[in-house]
Amino acid sequence: MKILTPTIPSHNSNHLLQIQKKAEFLPPLSVGEVVEAEIMETSRYGKALILLKNSRVMVDSGLLLKKGEKIAVRVTQLHPGVILHIVRNEVSQNSRLMDYFRFYRSNPKALFEFLIEGIDRFSPENLGELAERLEKEDVRNIQNILKSLIFSRKSLKRPLFFRDYVSKFSYLMEKNNASQNLKGLLIRMLGRLQLLMETRNLPAAEKLAGFVRSSLQVIDSHQVINYLFHEYEGKYMFQVPLLFPENMGMAQIFVKFGDRDSKGKGRRNEKNVLFLLNMDVLGDIIVEAKIKTKKISCVLKCKDENICNFIRLFLEELGEKLTALGYDIDYLTCVTEKDDLKIKAEYREFQNLFAMESVDILV
Repeated sequence: MKILTPTIPSHNSNHLLQIQKKAEFLPPLSVGEVVEAEIMETSRYGKALILLKNSRVMVDSGLLLKKGEKIAVRVTQLHPGVILHIVRNEVSQNSRLMDYFRFYRSNPKALFEFLIEGIDRFSPENLGELAERLEKEDVRNIQNILKSLIFSRKSLKRPLFFRDYVSKFSYLMEKNNASQNLKGLLIRMLGRLQLLMETRNLPAAEKLAGFVRSSLQVIDSHQVINYLFHEYEGKYMFQVPLLFPENMGMAQIFVKFGDRDSKGKGRRNEKNVLFLLNMDVLGDIIVEAKIKTKKISCVLKCKDENICNFIRLFLEELGEKLTALGYDIDYLTCVTEKDDLKIKAEYREFQNLFAMESVDILV
């Protein structure tokens, strides 16, 4: 698995600022004109207040904008709606990558919240009048993908859950069937919503479009974080929401493939996998697995001996399932560890990635 070098933003709508006011209520503008805009305020769901020719204007945007930032924009359309295009040369690739970097750090659970909220927003009942105006197949596919990305009891019947998760969420960027992964579907959905907003007065369309822009920011931020984490630590990090009978939890999964040998060839058949699990009843659990070809070694760690004893009851069944998948078991055990389970070398390396923000790490 190789996450491609990110091209941010990867959806064209990110470069656009759509003004909510009509042209007659704005300062004088002409198509093709390039003007400077200052970001005054930002809010959730892709809205921002900008200062444009000494006038405060509310805009919709798929790009992460920072308060106080000054950008150059070109007026590309005045009717039926006013659209500004951010001049690419004025916004560096480094700056955009760092924006997504900061976005992830400011809300590390944004993916969790997006998946849960997305299932609700794309239900036919909650779409209301939009249900008849949007492509039903795309709506159905988006909701199905969102549901499939949450690990539940039903997921136990899907041995390739994680492989599908990585592909469907768009962790692999636009490499594999981009039009049918979550990011591709959301981009297409945003295009339809923008067309509806240009031709009809549909507040519901504006609200859903804001959520879609916010969702695309979440996906982009995870793509960028994984690209940087792989470049500097040789690892990947994935987040998977966990559905329990009464509430939700989350798994953070760190994957490191074998180091390159003396000839510079990667040992792709060797990998270390670390699971940091936040469980509903069992609390925090660490699972450390080492896989070499088809042999697996695995140790589960928790704080309480009683919890450990409970987990041991299921180790034989786990071993049988791994054997059924073609793995030879080297060892499979559960132990107690009193130290803070979050303080692991892999996790610290991931957190240290954010300490590099003050350095131009992309030069």
